[in-house]
Amino acid sequence: MFTQTHHTLKALPAALLASAVISSSAVAAQLEEVLVTAEKKSASIQDVPMSVAAISGDDVGMGKVTEMNDVALKTPGMSFTQFNLGEPRVYIRGIGNSSDSAASDSAVGIFIDEIYIGRAGGSGFDLFDLERIEILKGPQGTLYGKNTNGGAINFITSRPDYEPMSKLSFTAGNKGLFHAQALVTGGLTDTIAGKLSVASKQRDGFQKNVIRPSDVTVDTNLSNSPIIGNSQGAKGGGDELGDIESVNVRGQLLFDLSDTTMLLLSADYSKDETNGNCSHLLDLSAGVMGTGALWQAGVDSLSPAYRSNIRNCASQFDTGQEREVQGVSARIEHGFAWADLLSITAWRASDVFHVDDLTSLPLTDISVANSVPENVINGAEESASQFSQEFRLSGSHNNIDWITGIFYMQEDVERDEQFYTRYNAALSGGLGLAPEGNVLFLQDNTTTSLAVYGQADWHVENWTFTYGLRWSMDEKEITQDAKDLLGTGMPTGVPLILPEFPTAVKGKEDWEEITHKASVNYRFGEDAMVYLTYSEGFKSGAFPSQTNLPENATKTVDPEFVENIEVGLKSTWFDSRLQFNIAYYDIDYDNLQVFELTPTLLLVLNSAQAESSGFETSIALAASERLTLSANYNHGKARYEDFVTAGGSDYSGNQLQWSPDRSGSVDADYTMPLRGGSRLDFNVNYSWKDDYYTAASNADVTKQKSLSNLGVSAGWTSSDESLSVRLWGKNLGDKAQTQNVVVDPTGITSNKFGDPTTYGITVSKTF
Repeated sequence: MFTQTHHTLKALPAALLASAVISSSAVAAQLEEVLVTAEKKSASIQDVPMSVAAISGDDVGMGKVTEMNDVALKTPGMSFTQFNLGEPRVYIRGIGNSSDSAASDSAVGIFIDEIYIGRAGGSGFDLFDLERIEILKGPQGTLYGKNTNGGAINFITSRPDYEPMSKLSFTAGNKGLFHAQALVTGGLTDTIAGKLSVASKQRDGFQKNVIRPSDVTVDTNLSNSPIIGNSQGAKGGGDELGDIESVNVRGQLLFDLSDTTMLLLSADYSKDETNGNCSHLLDLSAGVMGTGALWQAGVDSLSPAYRSNIRNCASQFDTGQEREVQGVSARIEHGFAWADLLSITAWRASDVFHVDDLTSLPLTDISVANSVPENVINGAEESASQFSQEFRLSGSHNNIDWITGIFYMQEDVERDEQFYTRYNAALSGGLGLAPEGNVLFLQDNTTTSLAVYGQADWHVENWTFTYGLRWSMDEKEITQDAKDLLGTGMPTGVPLILPEFPTAVKGKEDWEEITHKASVNYRFGEDAMVYLTYSEGFKSGAFPSQTNLPENATKTVDPEFVENIEVGLKSTWFDSRLQFNIAYYDIDYDNLQVFELTPTLLLVLNSAQAESSGFETSIALAASERLTLSANYNHGKARYEDFVTAGGSDYSGNQLQWSPDRSGSVDADYTMPLRGGSRLDFNVNYSWKDDYYTAASNADVTKQKSLSNLGVSAGWTSSDESLSVRLWGKNLGDKAQTQNVVVDPTGITSNKFGDPTTYGITVSKTF
């Protein structure tokens, strides 16, 4: 299969080159230059010696790119999934993180205007008023540092403009979608400009709670539960779950203090709410200990609407999710005669709440052996805040460009997580589990980070030699506790099982590392560059969550270290009408942090050795003044080299989760001029991912079969470009993409799926 694909890739650029040569005399179209700041300085994406993907602000509009899943679909080698609002998960080249611990970190760094977002749930904001999105692949341990072993994603917002401008955008779509966005910017004085953007979004859910009064045979009193509320019986029957209600506000003030000094003040606030998710049970025949028949009987007793739609559920609980994010920052840029100074001071905070019914079936009668085997309801509250300060100095001397800086950050995270469980008589007796359990885990963690870095580029004729160095230190101090809210003695509820902690326990650990980057690139004139890059990444150790022994709560997993070798070509042909880039990467992971969900729902920290290698190709062609084509492809292999789980299972050789071996995307944009100067434009986007697994076990029940996604849009723009109307559709093949899978202790799976087909119309007006 690899040989066939490799030959296809070799033939594809040749075919595109031939097409360009044939039509070169008839057209004068050119590809637009894309500027990025991937190396902390503005440069053409074709001049950056690393794998970088960029999405322009023009594409960040309804029907093209409106959410993180759209970014992943356009970026082969990247996957995005979301368990809930507080736990989005990003994987690049197979590397990500599924831990929810207050003392663990993401493996893919998320940045907004160069400000690191510590908690994954703190990255919630509307993709509006962005200049661009940059996706950096592979470890970025020198200039970005903290927790970028898999890569980094930069969201760059547009700055205030002295020229007065305002913009309104309204979108209506299926399932009651209404999305309103507004922006106003302009000069307040000769030296001060301001900008304010606001967005609001509402939509009904695609999931449905189909529970009926006749399905409810058991109720329970959870009045002492701090997070999960009481059972509401069949009150939620008929509710459409997975709805969206959000508001986002961002304001900026730009002060030109002098010819050499600029101050940018920014503040943002967002709030997201949904009435919860439906988890749908599948793979019932995989149930062990004779539970398959019991699961099937329980499902068969429900409304036919449950079995007819994988997005439906039958829950007795009032599920819901809320996320509130806010931040302020001050960016100062000052130019000396010999260097440029940058200071970024930022404070950010996030509050997240969720309740999920992971089995989403009526409560089981724990006294009956042949009843539905179990119920698992999970809820969490998390509050996080961070302060960061970065100073950066950069300049040029003769043929050397240099940059150096210092970074400091302190993050405080408080996280409480609750589990309410019920097991029927056969299961509780066979596995030694409590028939009913209600347990609470509490975490309070403070992380302090410090780093010093520097990098220099030495230009010698057509050669550029780069060396970078970063010293990083992380210190984590945590307090953990586990409570049995029922107080019924041994065994307590899952996943605690053992007695509650006699008292809260404390742990403290620190790690430091020096990471390097070395690169050499050679330019063939102005239009082609080959490069060879070696880079390293470091992610500090972590404390686990949901531990059932006090001594385990103070043990850490080892820090993660990454080495990457990448060789690539970036080229532009035929007067900027064709771009062809290709790169080969080979990444070795030492102590890759893997978070394993055990059969009793404990989240166990493990270390593994892993390797990820492969090819990435991107092609863009201005076929004519009207037609632009682009294609991106990744062919990789991400595998565990040495990984034995805490339970003794050997996963060595298994595929890393959420990492398809092959993925690709194709875009076509066509513009049709009309009389009077207006125009029509059409876009078709097709993306595809090979089979992949959602768990390190690579069990059949965790396999996501190959998946494709088709999106189209058609728009009209007025001659002065002040008014546009666009029709759009996403996932037109109505494919069911897995967003989360939990393998139950009995072997069946609890599944959450992404949105089906969506469509709508967007009207935008600029004043």
